[in-house]
Order: sequence, then structure tokens, then C-alpha cells
Amino acid sequence: MPERKILLFVSDMDGTLLQDDFTISPGNLAAIQRLEAAGIRFAVATGRTQYDAKMICAKHSLKPYIISNNGACVFDPDGTLLSGRELKRKFVYAITDYLEREKICYGLGESGGYIAPRNWTEVFDREVSRLRAEGMEIPEEKAAFAKQETQLQHGVRLVENVREYLGQGEAVYSISLITYDKDVLRKVSGWTSGYAGTSVCISGTHNAEIMYQDCTKGKSLEFLCEYLKIPLEQTAVAGDSLNDLDMFEKAGLRFAMGNARKEIKEAADIVTGTSREDAVAEAINCFLK
Repeated sequence: MPERKILLFVSDMDGTLLQDDFTISPGNLAAIQRLEAAGIRFAVATGRTQYDAKMICAKHSLKPYIISNNGACVFDPDGTLLSGRELKRKFVYAITDYLEREKICYGLGESGGYIAPRNWTEVFDREVSRLRAEGMEIPEEKAAFAKQETQLQHGVRLVENVREYLGQGEAVYSISLITYDKDVLRKVSGWTSGYAGTSVCISGTHNAEIMYQDCTKGKSLEFLCEYLKIPLEQTAVAGDSLNDLDMFEKAGLRFAMGNARKEIKEAADIVTGTSREDAVAEAINCFLK
């Protein structure tokens, strides 16, 4: 491992920092506390909303900087929005109408919460049934976990009429897709290509986000480093999925989880154990001596 003084450590949440029950393990928590005691800043970078990430961390008495909505927003530990780029209202109306017509499971990522159609689980279950009938193996526990990720989020609100809700004027920073169907992702990517600057970012086996192309975890890492006056080469990052790749390309030291995608492992300096094995603590211990 190259010798460098790390001043900022940024961790992805799902598949990296969090356990399967969406909590932080005692081992990871203790390492983060040692990190902060040493004067090293701690931040999380996640596809979750700021409110959800804040509440998860608050359960463990942590108040990190938060890169939320897959990089569309950056918040300081007190919850002040430092940077944010909301999707244009015309685009949000158009894409939600399209997703409703195509019966694709989705939700809206605001800064303070997550909005989903009331029937979103029915739409998801229908897709799973169709894919199984076509021969795809989707274990029941895997499908249940995908639903729990949304159901157990803090700040989730179910609405009968999304278009009517949008009339209230809340800022939408990202639109989540919950799907196992790669054809659906290709179809939505093709549709969004008609709107300049937007794209579909894959963030997990069943998750993707629609947002602006220049709203990435990497761009937000650059912003946060500039805000904190910390050189990028003095940052360390940990992650597991494709939405972490841009962040890996910019950081000084990169840790891939043992459960990470191949692309992430190839871009990493060090591959740790899996997220179930206190891998964030392992990463922190590599440079905190």
C-alpha cells in the first residue's frame, strides 16, 4: 500500500458499510470512531436519500458528511445542503408517466425522503413472476430483500397519484428503478437518451437510478474535497458496485469489498473481506496506524 496521509474516508453504504439488516456492525462502528478520534473526516456516499442515510447513521451516534442520491446531493453533518442538482420538472413528469405506462417499478428520490406509488410492490412482484416464468432464477429471499430495502427506508411515503404529488413542487434529485430485468434497463436507458444530460446509473443487482450524467459520487467527492480543502490524493474510498467506480477513479486510495463487482475489484488498490466481515474496519485499519 502506498504511503500517504489520509484526511477523508468515504464509504458506500449498501453492500459495503451496512449489514444485511441495514445497520452498522460494532466492528465497523468502532473503526469509524477511531478514525474520527484521529482527526480524519468520515463521509458516506449512497444511492439512498440524505434523510435515510442520516437516520441510519444517527442510530449509531454518527454524523458524517453525506453524498446522497448517487451523487446528486452533498450535505454537511448538520444536514445543510451544500450541493444539489434537481431533475427538471418536465422530465420528471415525462419519465414517471412512461414508467407507469410500461409498468416498471420505480420511486422518486428527494433529499428528505423517498416517494413511491402505492402499488409498487404489486408491480415488482408481477415482474418477478414473469421473469421466473421465462426461466430466470430469483430466490424468494432475494426478492424479499429487494423489497425490504425500500420498505425499511426512513422517510418512505406511498402516494396514490404520483403526478398529483409532483404538483406540490418538491425537488426530485434521482428516480430509482427496482428491477432484475436487463431489458427493462436497456429500454429505459434508450428512452432517457432523448433528454440531454440524463442517464441510467446501475447501483446494484436490482437497483438503478435515473439522474444527470454529471451527478456522480466521483463528482461529489471532488466537490467535498474542494469544500473541505482536502487533496483528492489524500482521500480513501470503499465500495462494491458500479456506481462507486467514478469515485474510485478520483480517490487516492481505493478499497473494494470481497463481494464487489469485478470492475470495482480491478480498480481497487486493496480487496478486503466481504461486507459481512467488518470489511470497512479492515479498510480503515490499513491506513489508520
